[in-house]
Amino acid sequence: MEMKTLNRKRSDRWADWAVIGTLVVALLLGTAVMALAQSQTHTYTSTETGLTLHYPQGWLVSPAQGLAFQAADLHSGMFKTTYQVRVSPIQANEPLSPTLALVLNNLSLGRAGSEAAYRLFGVNEGAPVGGQPTMEAGYAYVSEPGDLFAQLAPVVVHGLDIAVAHGDRVYTYSLLAEESAFKRAERDFRRFVQAATVQP
Repeated sequence: MEMKTLNRKRSDRWADWAVIGTLVVALLLGTAVMALAQSQTHTYTSTETGLTLHYPQGWLVSPAQGLAFQAADLHSGMFKTTYQVRVSPIQANEPLSPTLALVLNNLSLGRAGSEAAYRLFGVNEGAPVGGQPTMEAGYAYVSEPGDLFAQLAPVVVHGLDIAVAHGDRVYTYSLLAEESAFKRAERDFRRFVQAATVQP
């Protein structure tokens, strides 16, 4: 009788370890599949601007006047997290930092005239992109619902512009996201900017 009890206890322990092992493998596989899905991107190329961009899978690309590229995450909340790229001509022999700062300040002035409660936090040097120096501008504004009859509260939007020069052009990459989602979105956006390439 004691031998049967001992064998049953051993088999129960092996069964418990088998269940635990199966759960661990399932969790690891689930994490790997999620990471793979999140890392998948679509590629956008433009011969006109020389841009090659890798934006998140599932985002909607929507052309807009004055933009070389725009894509939005349709599942990101009331205000859709958005990437934008603008291309501006410059004089190639002008000092670079003041030129990039001027481009960002002009963009800021345009937003100040069209967005409610717009605030510019500052224009500063940023991390190099593709070995090129950059300037960055952080800002915020209030986005009002497009439908005046919709019972939706205004949304505080945070933004980040990163300007980098290539030859006689400045490429300005912009992130727009709800205040609550901005920090996480910023990490992904900086990877998006770093992965961008420009062909002459």
